[in-house]
Amino acid sequence: MTPQASPNRSTLTWLIPITLLIAVCALVGGLIARQLYATSKPVDTKQPPAVVNTPAAPHGDPDDTTSVHYTAFAIADPNYDLVQPVLQKYFNAINHRDFKAWRQVVTGEVGNHQTEADWRDGYKTTVDKGMFVYRIVDTDQGADVFGTFTSTQDVADAPPDLKASCIQWNVVWPIVKSSDGFRIDVPVIVSKKCDA
Repeated sequence: MTPQASPNRSTLTWLIPITLLIAVCALVGGLIARQLYATSKPVDTKQPPAVVNTPAAPHGDPDDTTSVHYTAFAIADPNYDLVQPVLQKYFNAINHRDFKAWRQVVTGEVGNHQTEADWRDGYKTTVDKGMFVYRIVDTDQGADVFGTFTSTQDVADAPPDLKASCIQWNVVWPIVKSSDGFRIDVPVIVSKKCDA
């Protein structure tokens, strides 16, 4: 299996088409709002102007496929310091098949949807790479993180609704405060087969 609307990648396969349409519309609307907000947000005097004025520029080594990369605009966000370690641990846990580490960075609602055996079976051939965060938006409970990544996996382990060896994921990860830090809650996703 591969990433989908929750780390239990089979939970959204039962959703009716209208729900998916609403999610797609919400994601597209959010990306449009991100662009509008990026051009209208006042410059933070604590950050160099170049950081705020170049929201599309990626940071980090482009050859590093194991790290989550961020736009300068996302790095300038006040929530970056809480988002960065949580998202990095999440992808490290998947790529290293570390269930306990994964369980420590997701909410109970996400983690309780599958057993360790199911999780290991679902991720046994998955490799997540190209993780990229475009924008971080403050919320009452923490932050919403807009990003993308690519997963590769055996076709047999791909989600039932998208049997492909390579999938591109557009995701909004809600990162919420819990009693022991920040955790990833159930994300909103749109996925498609990788371009040839």
